[in-house]
Amino acid sequence: MRRENGMADIIATTVILVSVGATFCAGCYAIAHAAYFDEPSRADLLLAFYRVVVFAGAVVGCLAFSEAYGNAASAAFAVVLCGCSIAAGSFLSKTWGREEDVERQRIEELRALVDRYREGEDSVESRCARAARTFDLTRREEEVLALLLKGRTRSEIAHELYVSGDTVKTHIRNVYRKTGVAGKDELVEAIGMQS
Repeated sequence: MRRENGMADIIATTVILVSVGATFCAGCYAIAHAAYFDEPSRADLLLAFYRVVVFAGAVVGCLAFSEAYGNAASAAFAVVLCGCSIAAGSFLSKTWGREEDVERQRIEELRALVDRYREGEDSVESRCARAARTFDLTRREEEVLALLLKGRTRSEIAHELYVSGDTVKTHIRNVYRKTGVAGKDELVEAIGMQS
């Protein structure tokens, strides 16, 4: 009878060691995959953390079950924990991977949107240069146009270009006449439409 108990304890201990060893190996593999992969993903890091927690739970749980219920109960706990953790880890890995793929796709869409916006966005200077060619503006009229589009007042333009306010007024009138607009709002629309 004692020999049978001894053999049962050996088998139970072997089952415990194999099950806990399997969770340990799964944890080591997940850590290595997360640490040495070219670009470790969040899913890989989460899976590694999950596997380490399962291993710690297996060690503590097996010790507690052995102490409270004996090696047979501890072996059953180890087998159930090992099987469930592998299945749950596989499911979680796929779920986290899908979430990451969706997030990556959204980021790519956002980058494409930003790139399209940047391509369509011209600087004030480039729009003014295009308008100068289209409407046959002089260099000084182009400078006045750029400052107008940047929101400068007539007096600020005069100060910046070292000319009188009347000269600025004349240049603005010429720009309005050549572009076929009646005011600054129409001018902004006309120059914006040139891009």
